Amino acid sequence: MIKKNPRYRVTVYTQKETLIIEYPVTCKFTVTRSTFSRSTECNIQLYNLAESSRNIIFQDLYSNAIDPASWKYVHLEAGYGDTLTALFKGRIKQAYSYKSGGQTDIITEIQVIPFDIFDCQTSLTFEAGTSFKDAYKTMAADLPNCQIGNIGSLEGSFKTQTTFDGSTFSEINKLTGGHTFVDNGVLNTIMSNEVIDVPVPVIGDDTGLLQTPMKRGAQLEARMLFEPSLIIGQLLEINSGISDQFNGQFKVIGFTHDCLISATQAGHRTTTATLWIAPLLPGADISLTNEQVTTGSAAPINKVKGETLTPVTPVSPTPKWIMPARGRLSSPYGWRSDPFSGAKTFHKGIDIANNPGTQIKAIADGVAYYVGYENDLNGNTIRINHGLVNGIKVESVFIHLQGFNIKSGQKVTQGQVIGFMGSTGHSTGSHLHLSIYEGKRGNHVNPFKYIDKTRY
Repeated sequence: MIKKNPRYRVTVYTQKETLIIEYPVTCKFTVTRSTFSRSTECNIQLYNLAESSRNIIFQDLYSNAIDPASWKYVHLEAGYGDTLTALFKGRIKQAYSYKSGGQTDIITEIQVIPFDIFDCQTSLTFEAGTSFKDAYKTMAADLPNCQIGNIGSLEGSFKTQTTFDGSTFSEINKLTGGHTFVDNGVLNTIMSNEVIDVPVPVIGDDTGLLQTPMKRGAQLEARMLFEPSLIIGQLLEINSGISDQFNGQFKVIGFTHDCLISATQAGHRTTTATLWIAPLLPGADISLTNEQVTTGSAAPINKVKGETLTPVTPVSPTPKWIMPARGRLSSPYGWRSDPFSGAKTFHKGIDIANNPGTQIKAIADGVAYYVGYENDLNGNTIRINHGLVNGIKVESVFIHLQGFNIKSGQKVTQGQVIGFMGSTGHSTGSHLHLSIYEGKRGNHVNPFKYIDKTRY
């Protein structure tokens, strides 16, 4: 790729609206992603935004900590020309605007944290004979903002009845021996001798390597021109003409993007990658391969200096489906005050308010396995099975409808009108409640994990 014409896009999702900020607005960002999930973070600075935009983005740290209903989310993309890559997805920790001393620029700073995987709890018992992969997928279904990525060679089954009780992410790592990490909302498990099977970029003196790679313990640090396509767990090939003792292919275990993208200011755009070179270290070959490793030898394709690598086929990204209806997002997914009792309850979907009779469309292809009046809570209801998405069963549920345009057992296609908005069941006015459920146990997830707010 020719590294010119850098571009970016920052999308801020609030409970009521979506704000998109793009080049040529000046943007400075630092993104750190790592196999150590607690080290993953993002800081974005946007220059001279309109006051209305600054007000939308503002997030107070204290209210954010105690009121999930106030949470806002950020999606940062960047790249070259028309090719933008997702660099970070997460929740705003705090956001504020200020002027630095002696400067006229108004800087809006957004501190972003990854979707909080550490708040999710698991309490499950698996019978003897349950495969490790089935247990893995069952526990992973408890992580509402993660999709399952690469599982790798996780083989075997439980010899006795086994219980997992605690933080879901920690319990999964007990099962996998600490080989699980979350990168940009994707839950991956790859063993020491595995990498994610994606194209291997070659970084050399003529392709963006900015300084001689530096060894730090069991790791190699390589600084290069901004490389937006990197993901954790893939291979990166180093080809330095100055210091060739570390030339070869290595697994990426972390990186930091540090970029300024502006139409008016000059600045640097770099990526500093942390690479795993443990197989090169004295004695490391004994535990890894039981073969002697020759330090400094040329690295064969698909190997990390004497260690055989097993490519892991990546899964498709989570699809983006359409919005089911036009209208106002009157109640988001998450904690809220119940409209009837006032008590704090968890809203297991989203509400879209509009006039009675507003068309409701299927968000994706599937089979409507239930169409009818369900109960006094849901009223007129449609349930659609969308089949498997990345190996997980996904269903959508539409409630409070005024009427139907399909029948039970009917196949539906994305965008097909399936019913009409109403206020049947336990409802305060004309609106659609949409929920999305994953897995055999039917765990509810934020519908915007699948739905693109801009598509109808």
